[in-house]
Amino acid sequence: MQNRGGLGPGETRNMILAIALSLAIMMGFEFFYNGPQRERLMAERAQAEEQLRQEQPAQSESGESAESPAPASGPATRADALGETTRIVIDTPEVDGSISLLGARIDDLNLRHYRETIDPTSPEVTVLSPINTQFGHDAFFGWEVQQNEATSTLSDSRSQWTALDGAQLTPSTPVTLNFDAGDGRSIERTISIDEHFMFTITDRVRNTGAASVQVRPFGTVRRDGLPDHFRNNAIVHQGLIGAFGPNNNLHQVRFQDADKHARDRVRGRVGEDERIEDRQGTGGWFGITEHYWLAAIIPDQNERVSAYFDSRQEDGGANDYRAAYRGQWREVPAGGEITYTQRFFAGAKRYELLRAYQRGDAERNQAAIPRFDDAIDWGNFWFLTRPFFAMLHWFGQFFAGWGVAFNFGLAILASTVVIKLLMFPLVYQSFKAMARMRGLQPKMKEIQERYAADKQRQQQEILKLYQTEKINPVAGCVPILLQIPVFYALYKTLTVTIEMRHEPFVGWIHDLSAPDPTSLFNLFGLLPFSVPAFLMIGLWPIFYGVSMWALQALSPPPTDPIQAQIFRFLPILFTVMFATFPAGLVIYWTWSNTLSILQQYVIMRRQGVETQLDKFLAKRLKTSAAE
Repeated sequence: MQNRGGLGPGETRNMILAIALSLAIMMGFEFFYNGPQRERLMAERAQAEEQLRQEQPAQSESGESAESPAPASGPATRADALGETTRIVIDTPEVDGSISLLGARIDDLNLRHYRETIDPTSPEVTVLSPINTQFGHDAFFGWEVQQNEATSTLSDSRSQWTALDGAQLTPSTPVTLNFDAGDGRSIERTISIDEHFMFTITDRVRNTGAASVQVRPFGTVRRDGLPDHFRNNAIVHQGLIGAFGPNNNLHQVRFQDADKHARDRVRGRVGEDERIEDRQGTGGWFGITEHYWLAAIIPDQNERVSAYFDSRQEDGGANDYRAAYRGQWREVPAGGEITYTQRFFAGAKRYELLRAYQRGDAERNQAAIPRFDDAIDWGNFWFLTRPFFAMLHWFGQFFAGWGVAFNFGLAILASTVVIKLLMFPLVYQSFKAMARMRGLQPKMKEIQERYAADKQRQQQEILKLYQTEKINPVAGCVPILLQIPVFYALYKTLTVTIEMRHEPFVGWIHDLSAPDPTSLFNLFGLLPFSVPAFLMIGLWPIFYGVSMWALQALSPPPTDPIQAQIFRFLPILFTVMFATFPAGLVIYWTWSNTLSILQQYVIMRRQGVETQLDKFLAKRLKTSAAE
């Protein structure tokens, strides 16, 4: 007996087994390979750095501190390091910390409004740490002097500064530091900070000697290795970043590429003085960024600077990442002085704040900073991610202004409605074609049965049916194709913007930028045991899978039986895939599917096509009437 194009029991069983085996392989690969591989990354990095340290000692640079990140006995604790030097307290509504008078280093900074976890009692996020601690991160500013064609440092990260006892840096009280370089040369440094994360450093270099001297400024943001909690994220740039050079173009170097440069230097593959990036231009900015945080130097925007990125192997074993610059030589006449002002940003990459600095402030005499909001990694498709973020941010602020809780979660729902309305004229014809396609299913089934033994004739008759009914079977793909850029834009936005970090939503979602924390396998927390990461399939991904199944039920099924079997399995596959995505993205997609179901149902009813829902309701009503 002929199978008439369908799958026999054995073939169906084999397909189900193949799909189940494929899913098991994917889960096993994630659990037994990807998970341990991620855990080994930091250990392998430390081992490689130790090997490089043994191959060649650390190198120093003229004009910058060659200070080792840590003493031979190992890195100091943060508390010990902070107690080793005299410090000036930093106290503002947004940050707390201190400045070391050794080198006038800005090396202790915490963010008051950001916590390490969603627990409000967890420690504040630390942006800067003393360089002699493990994974130290600081910034320092100094001067070079040129005499008799020889260049030396006038002040650097080891210079001992002085300040008045009890001096404290606040938005309303700048502090003044002094350094006596000898030979009649001294520096008076005034440091101020705004109500957010921007420091302003003004140096007054004095020369009371009998001869003029040539000096130039320099500044360095450096980092000693990567912390244990650092996680590489392929979708977010983390590493060296800046807009500098002839046209202030954006330059980005990932930590992994900087590590390779350090290894290549030790092994002689790059020159000793060769840097990762080295450009000359006017103004700009440059620094080191993590996922949500940035430490960046902003020189005088009229100063012609030589800015560069570099990474070197240091005595402590970890790589020393640096974003630095040197300014222009200027003459300090005998008995005279010069003044130079630069800025330093250390804090959260909030979009509106970065945009404000980018625009500048004439009243505060702050020049505009070119491309400063590019510190946020908008990606190559910025023309999608920026508008999408602008819409989400506007809705978030709108709901927050009305005192509505879960404002960014509601912003995702509202943005989905806007996107659906904008796309409706484009997808209407596609939904209409899909409705007509579903109405043709009985005729298509009849053709398949009539020409089951002649596949070529079967396809010809189906194409003829399409032509007679004036239906384009490809039109139904348009909605899917239009959703792809939206998916990317939202995924990127939720991942890179700090505005989504730790933003809660209704119920159990406490962070829209993180996956759903519940799992089907412990009944969403009702059973008292933890679940492995690869089994974390939360309630929202399940909602998404159900919505995908319901949307498929309204669409015409594939004519090929094998394709139909695969399509029936897709909701399960995508449920598993979406379990690892940010909860905000899953909420968007579930809500989008729900709206699509309503749209498609209305269109199909207007075309006179009976849906599976209609059949279900009719069956239930008939059963109830019979009872």
